Amino acid sequence: MTRVLVTGASGFIAGRLVERLRRDGHRVRAAGRRPAAADEFVQADLRDAEQCRRAVEGTDVVFALAANMGGIGWTHHAPAEILRDNLLITTQTVEAARAAGVTTLVYASSACIYPRYLQTRPDSPALREDQVFPADPDMSYGWEKLTGETLCATYRDAFGMDIKVARLHTVYGPGAAWSGPRAKALMALCAKVAAIDGNAGTIEVWGDGTQTRSFCHVDDCVEGLTRLAASGVTVPVNIGSDERVTIADAVRLIADAAGKEVTMSFAPHQPVGPLGRSSDNTLCGELLGWTPGVPLAEGIRETYHWVAARVAGERSRAGV
Repeated sequence: MTRVLVTGASGFIAGRLVERLRRDGHRVRAAGRRPAAADEFVQADLRDAEQCRRAVEGTDVVFALAANMGGIGWTHHAPAEILRDNLLITTQTVEAARAAGVTTLVYASSACIYPRYLQTRPDSPALREDQVFPADPDMSYGWEKLTGETLCATYRDAFGMDIKVARLHTVYGPGAAWSGPRAKALMALCAKVAAIDGNAGTIEVWGDGTQTRSFCHVDDCVEGLTRLAASGVTVPVNIGSDERVTIADAVRLIADAAGKEVTMSFAPHQPVGPLGRSSDNTLCGELLGWTPGVPLAEGIRETYHWVAARVAGERSRAGV
């Protein structure tokens, strides 16, 4: 039995990771601001060095997933807050792990670190791990994650720490935020379709619908994180799907899952981020002997029905 700390464990990905680690027989401590279903919970503001030290102390493996994050609406709404909070969280967590002699630390980075000049067309090539420099990350969140990766590499070289870096690509699934500025595109689109009365209606889609993404199901993400932690890998690895889809086609898959006829009203004035982003999984396959494999249509079907149940619950409570 390994003593594992998962930070940000009341969050979406981290919460699912806690469940997986406990099923695998590990003793899991969750750390964050809100209670989580783990063997042990430590309430901590991980921006604070002393609180972070208490959270890490006595553990063997740390999954550093805590972050101030959300969808594109949130990253445009609070860039300074995101940059400040996440730089503090990452710095304090890595230093606490060093001081405590943690065996392995897994840092959750993001596809947002990749340069914008590689993502200017819907058919832009899939992103490889060796394409980070010259640096031009997407927004403050991307710069913060790139700085976090640099910190991890420096601590690995300077102190001999076993630090893994997972570059996560647009993770979705049941449990993710589906409303408000923290909701990412796929979850927000599921909620918009679920809110349509009857079997037909119109939803607003940010951009013109031609921008492309590869969406990674949370179960694939968790599998990748656990495989990475157990590996001897010392370089950043993409954890993401290589199944690319336009946003308009994603809406069509959601409509199929809902059994509704959906018309799209495009909003080109809204932020859309890169025009084309997908994951090159060559290195993941070579180093982990595995690549994410949940088909998007299957993942959307499961996710849509989860979101639809919550939309219906909200409307019922509101008396709609």
